[in-house]
Amino acid sequence: MKLSEKISESVFFKTKPNPVLLDWLFKLIFAQKVKKGEFILHEGEVCDRLYYIESGLIRIFRTQETKEITTWFAKEGDFISTVNSFHYGVPSLESFEALEDCVIYSITKKHYHFLVEQNSSFALFAMNELFNNLCEYQNQCEFLRTLSALERVQLIEKKYPYFLTRVKNKDLSTFLNIEPTYLSKLLNAKE
Repeated sequence: MKLSEKISESVFFKTKPNPVLLDWLFKLIFAQKVKKGEFILHEGEVCDRLYYIESGLIRIFRTQETKEITTWFAKEGDFISTVNSFHYGVPSLESFEALEDCVIYSITKKHYHFLVEQNSSFALFAMNELFNNLCEYQNQCEFLRTLSALERVQLIEKKYPYFLTRVKNKDLSTFLNIEPTYLSKLLNAKE
């Protein structure tokens, strides 16, 4: 979904369109094409941007010793950032890797704050997106901590079916905290 559509279709702008805000926004954002396998952010860098994924799929992961641990997958229509790094200006513990060719938009923290200060509708839109992400994160924490491996796979099949068609099993297994061979066994038992 195009960023202009996401904003325009938001309840905060649908009844009160704001072409001036959209004009500001598109002067302040940076559009970028990212090829599959390229990184948008490396662990250790300060994340001073918010990203919007117009198309494609991004894997968010961290490295613990020599093992990669996937913490989320973000697809078209999603906003992403590393919250602690963005908010506090500290090095990111995570990396963002394109799993598919992507088109992304980014806005710096400075420009984001400018838009929030200038427009209450944008501030409400941003707050709503933040709460959507916080709710998703809470749901993710709950199901990863409380469900059995089989129940986690069943939830993925029901709520996030695109994981099964767009994500490699090795990346999905690190997200679900399941050994890759066991994940394959659970997925093959369904067929």
